[in-house]
Amino acid sequence: KNVVLIDPEYKIYTDTLLYNINTNITTFVSPSKVINGNRTIKVSDGYYDLKHKIANFGKRPFIDDSTYTFTSDYMAFNDSTGLGEFQGNAVYRSKDSIGGYDIIANNIKTNKKEDAFLATEQPILLIKQEKDSIYVGADTLKSGRLSTLTKTRAVPIIRDSLGAANRLLIDSAEALKDSSTNRYIEAYHHVKIFSDSLQAVGDSLFYSLHDSAFRLFTQPIVWSNENQITGDTIYLFLANKKPKELTVFENALTISKVGTGYYNQVRGNIMHAFFSDGRINYLTTRGTPADNVYYVEDDNHKFIGVNKSTCSVIDAYFDNGEIQKVVFINDLKGDMNPMNQVDHASLRVRGFKWQDQLRPKSKFSIFSNTE
Repeated sequence: KNVVLIDPEYKIYTDTLLYNINTNITTFVSPSKVINGNRTIKVSDGYYDLKHKIANFGKRPFIDDSTYTFTSDYMAFNDSTGLGEFQGNAVYRSKDSIGGYDIIANNIKTNKKEDAFLATEQPILLIKQEKDSIYVGADTLKSGRLSTLTKTRAVPIIRDSLGAANRLLIDSAEALKDSSTNRYIEAYHHVKIFSDSLQAVGDSLFYSLHDSAFRLFTQPIVWSNENQITGDTIYLFLANKKPKELTVFENALTISKVGTGYYNQVRGNIMHAFFSDGRINYLTTRGTPADNVYYVEDDNHKFIGVNKSTCSVIDAYFDNGEIQKVVFINDLKGDMNPMNQVDHASLRVRGFKWQDQLRPKSKFSIFSNTE
């Protein structure tokens, strides 16, 4: 009853405790609280080797640190090496109000000294906000300090603090002084992103808290409302954790379904999209030339014809996520035809592929083994 164990580095409060004075191993058999500096551990099963600083806990222990909380069905860690493993419904919650995120997985391996983790077995990254939180799922999630990564790999800054795109490299001494943004997250294979305003898939992803940008690689697809955007590589920039700007490199193609068998299409070499309150409000495409298929509507939203054309630059303006106006700039070539005088099934730009079946429909569909 009312057991207290005081070690130079730990304090343990419990109802019943088994303690071996020869090995310095504490065995927990009832709900207990372990306090180590800013870290508090609530545990009811397992043991802690005070001499070697090795812990093995079961029955869902809970860690509350100054910067995070961590719980799982089973956990083992070594405070000497900083290594740990958390198995079974592991949940990591960051307390950082600026770069806050949660990690959920069935297996999370951590390196406390490197401030790094590797999450496998249905890992989920949750970028938290009051509304429209962002969920990221993949086969594997990996995270660590950007300042550590830059020692072995060049990491370009694709947007500075003012929002301007550039090709400078991250300077670990200067650019990463703010510890809250000194972090990267990588996702590998079957990457899926879901938020209420935007969804995406790809084979791999790199996310930097320093520039708040998702980099999607290998057949990436982004959906916003009725718009599907594809390309070789896609950069998605966030502002206040909401979509702000999107850049597509090579084979850029946006498709929006406007009716049964009718699709507005814009294709070019590079494409920039800008968002307002999570919706696309402006898109510009450059090509050699850029291709376009656009269904023209009257004031009553009735189709009056379809325009198929090419030019150097195509600007599209949106309202409520739907194209309202298209502007063609330089070397315009094309024609406008009545709806009943064209074969709509053949009105497709190069690379056209409507892939709505791959679109994550809810936060539950981001698990890597679901469609």
